[in-house]
Amino acid sequence: MTTHRAESAGESERRSRNSPPPGEFGLLGAALAIGLLLLGLQLWILTVALDAFQRHNNNQLYALAGISALIFLGGAAILWILRRTPSVRRTSVSRSSHDSWKAPH
Repeated sequence: MTTHRAESAGESERRSRNSPPPGEFGLLGAALAIGLLLLGLQLWILTVALDAFQRHNNNQLYALAGISALIFLGGAAILWILRRTPSVRRTSVSRSSHDSWKAPH
């Protein structure tokens, strides 16, 4: 036999406060995809740079090191911006302000 219990106001408020804002999962997925793409690009640059090092092609090696450094600095800048930007969270409406919107009986 299953029993259903009524949710208290505190439980539903706690659950809505802990749920992520709409679109946050999509944003995190996009950030993860971009990060993985840049990681793959860094690994490819590393293999090409090692090949240039073995062939003693220093001009190409310096150019690849510069590109890799720019990618790294771009990722570090994005992390700095994300940590600097305040996170916006939904707040629940207090019961007193919610009651003021109710129509009089």
